[in-house]
Amino acid sequence: MTLRMRLYLPITAAALVFATSSLSVRAQSAPQDPRLPVALVAATALEPLLPVPAGWNRARSGGNRVVVSEECGYTFADAVYEKDGMKVRVMLADTGRNEESLGLIATMVVSLPDGYTGTVPPATTVTRLLLNGVPAASRWDAGPNEGEFVAVVGGRFVAKAEGTHIDSLATLRALVELVDLKKLGELK
Repeated sequence: MTLRMRLYLPITAAALVFATSSLSVRAQSAPQDPRLPVALVAATALEPLLPVPAGWNRARSGGNRVVVSEECGYTFADAVYEKDGMKVRVMLADTGRNEESLGLIATMVVSLPDGYTGTVPPATTVTRLLLNGVPAASRWDAGPNEGEFVAVVGGRFVAKAEGTHIDSLATLRALVELVDLKKLGELK
C-alpha cells in the first residue's frame, strides 16, 4: 500500500460516515411527502368508522390485511348489511397511498377521468364524480339491480359500498355518505 493510499482510505471512510449520518438526520427531520406511501393503519382502527345504518341488520363484520406483493397491500374493515332482501357490503380500507393497492380496490376512481359518464350495454352506467369534495365513482347495473359506490380520501383511504338486489344506486351512495370521511382521512 502506498503512502497516498494510506492517507486516502481513512479520509474516504470518514467522508462516507459523515455523509451517511447527515442523510439519516435529514431523513428523520424532513416532513413526509404526502404523495409517498406510508405505513398502513390496522383494521381495528377502521372498524369503528363503519356506518350504522338505521333499519339495516349487520349480518357480519370483519377486517384483515391483504398482501399482494412486497410493495402492494392494504388493510380493511368491512360489514355486510341486509334489509328487505337487499344485501350490501361496506368496506373501509387503507392503501397507504400505494398506487397499485388503490387501483385494486378503487379502480373506477383511479382510472376514469373527472366527470366521466358512460354506458355499457345493456343497462350498466359508470360515473366518476365528487362526493363532498373527494373523488368518487359509481357503477349501476339496472338489470340485476346491483352496483357499487366508492370514494377515495386523501389518495389513501377508500370507502366502498357494493351490493346486490338493491333498490337504487342512491342506497349505496347513502351508505358511503354515513361514513365520516373526515375522520377516515385523519387516521394515522
